[in-house]
Amino acid sequence: MFLYNFNMKIGLALVMGYLFGSIPFAIIVSRIKGIDIRKVGSKNPGAANVFREVGKPYGLLVWALDMVKGIVPMWIARDFLNLHPFFVGLTGIAAVAGHCWSIFLRFKGGKGVATSGGVFLFLFPWFFPIAVGTYFAIQRAPRNPVVVISGFVFALGLALFIYRRFIHWALPFFIIFLIVGIIANREALREMRHENMGKKDI
Repeated sequence: MFLYNFNMKIGLALVMGYLFGSIPFAIIVSRIKGIDIRKVGSKNPGAANVFREVGKPYGLLVWALDMVKGIVPMWIARDFLNLHPFFVGLTGIAAVAGHCWSIFLRFKGGKGVATSGGVFLFLFPWFFPIAVGTYFAIQRAPRNPVVVISGFVFALGLALFIYRRFIHWALPFFIIFLIVGIIANREALREMRHENMGKKDI
């Protein structure tokens, strides 16, 4: 009975995380200005596109809301469902998946950057500034999938060093997170690869 109830709580947390993550705040906020964010700029329903196409205050609001939708289900999983940190982390990954493949947007969505930030802020607060710094450093680096993936692998390795006493659950968490991130951003990585192949042909 205990194992059954525990598995039910994990399932509840994952579904909750996915549904929270699926809330399309970029679309909701951009419509305040009468804009469908899916039809302007990069057409990506995320904070960065709102920041560029709708306005900085709106972009910052979406960024904050997208972070919160990763934090809230993890907080519930930890403080109300009393789950192990690994499953709390999986709840956060479920929220990232919800953002990237929202049930409210026919399983389409953004890239999950801000929601991932909320996950790291909640689960690994000392790593959060490093994660933010890595993201902006990669944005300024040459558009190359090897550079992008290597940068994040290095950052996650640094996080494991900082939180090495939790490596028994942090390592599998980071592996799952990295896999989800690569799948969610596979189109962008493919575009980078094609751009680099085109440069080589010139």
